[in-house]
Amino acid sequence: MMFAVSLPLFSKAAIRLPYSFSDNMVLQLKTDADIWGWAKPNSTVQINTSWNKKKYTTAANSEGKWKTKITTAAAGGPYEITISDGNPITIKNILIGEVWLCSGQSNMEMPVKGFKD
Repeated sequence: MMFAVSLPLFSKAAIRLPYSFSDNMVLQLKTDADIWGWAKPNSTVQINTSWNKKKYTTAANSEGKWKTKITTAAAGGPYEITISDGNPITIKNILIGEVWLCSGQSNMEMPVKGFKD
């Protein structure tokens, strides 16, 4: 005779973030930056930013998804962001500055300063 026991895999949901939100990240300066993730379903999520000591509050939906905007400062750092739905996590060593994304192939011959004519 065989018995199976079913235990919940996640007895305690915690804040989860996409991989782009992690220690040592860079945020664009002087903007309202989107930040999002997952938490306990229908919970209140609080975000605290160390550069301006602001507290942002948002709600997770029934699937646990949440999203809000945070105001970033002028260039500087390192800073921290603490995110909590009752179980806090802290993102450390955040720098704020200019963020440039460049991509391409052989057509990337033009320098950032541009051509004269």
